[in-house]
Amino acid sequence: MMILLACVGVSELVRQLPAVAAFNQDWVDANTRHNGFTGIAYFIGMAAALTAIGLPRQLTAFLAGYAFGFGEGLLYSVAGTTLSCAGVFWLSRIFTRKALRKKYARKVAKLDAFVAIKPFLMTIVIRLMPFGNNLATNLIAGVSHVPARIFVTGSMIGYIPQMAIFALMGKGILVQSYWKIALSVGMLGLSTLLGLYLYKLYKAERLVSSDDQSQQHAPTTKSTSSQSV
Repeated sequence: MMILLACVGVSELVRQLPAVAAFNQDWVDANTRHNGFTGIAYFIGMAAALTAIGLPRQLTAFLAGYAFGFGEGLLYSVAGTTLSCAGVFWLSRIFTRKALRKKYARKVAKLDAFVAIKPFLMTIVIRLMPFGNNLATNLIAGVSHVPARIFVTGSMIGYIPQMAIFALMGKGILVQSYWKIALSVGMLGLSTLLGLYLYKLYKAERLVSSDDQSQQHAPTTKSTSSQSV
């Protein structure tokens, strides 16, 4: 909880930084649009750097849609956000894992148990949710036992639906297409419902798994008791 609150506070401070405040439609017009490969590389680099310190990935997707259109905008914003995810994950795993696991051993154990069953699916579910803190998720995942490849790949896939929505919205703003904006809002609702549905499936499977484990232990316990008598 403390990590989450700290990350939320950092994200709010980051939004006040001049570099973040300048990352807007005017910056896109001046540095990326109609600037070829240099503009694309510049945008992905800025998106990765700023998302790593707390910039909302939805804003990155919106600006990418505005700058490059829906298809390319989605590709470049997901690329930048995935690079950010991998970077923060490894920084957390290399430099803070040992200290945080020692200080918050019980909480980290709960997190490990949460992602133990199908970590790839759970990573996608987390990314589909419209709420939550991207920076905190990356940091906490680095402390946990979730494999890096599974987390980063699952995050990349989980980013796509929501970032597609905001890229489409950015494209709609550019061409003043109100139906695209309305479609984006509808897709956001569907993305949220999909995330909730997958989370319910996960909870149901975990409950079944717990029941199976209880049944497996029960005969062993009974047999041991009989032998003792």
